[in-house]
Parts: sequence; structure tokens; C-alpha cells
Amino acid sequence: MRHDDDLLTTEEMAAVRRVPASRLHKERLSGIDAQPFIKDGHLVRYRWGDYLAWLAAKQRFQSTSELVAA
Repeated sequence: MRHDDDLLTTEEMAAVRRVPASRLHKERLSGIDAQPFIKDGHLVRYRWGDYLAWLAAKQRFQSTSELVAA
């Protein structure tokens, strides 16, 4: 069980989200739909609680037609 203050590496967060680590890197660079992260020198970490809040704030759709209308 993870706690809100647990820090995950890019690779760990990518595995949680089931996306390539390169996608997280691109999101950080573009800032578009990027989840919050912590930069410690050259290290990037993701706080578990921030991930849960980011995920909860994402808009939900019933179908792809709703996505086009939004």
C-alpha cells in the first residue's frame, strides 16, 4: 500500500500509468496535461498523493463523442 508522501521514479510512475517513461518526459517538457512532479537536482520524482489528485481532477467521458464536444 502506498502513502501520499511516497516518491516514485519516472520509471515507477510510468509502470503505474502503463505508459512509456518517454511519455512522462514529453509531458514534463510540454507542460500539457502533465502531472505534478518534484525536481531534486537532476532527479525527477512523483509524489503518490499528487498523482491521485491529478487523476481525480481529470475530466471523465462516457464516449468519444463527448470528448469531441468538450
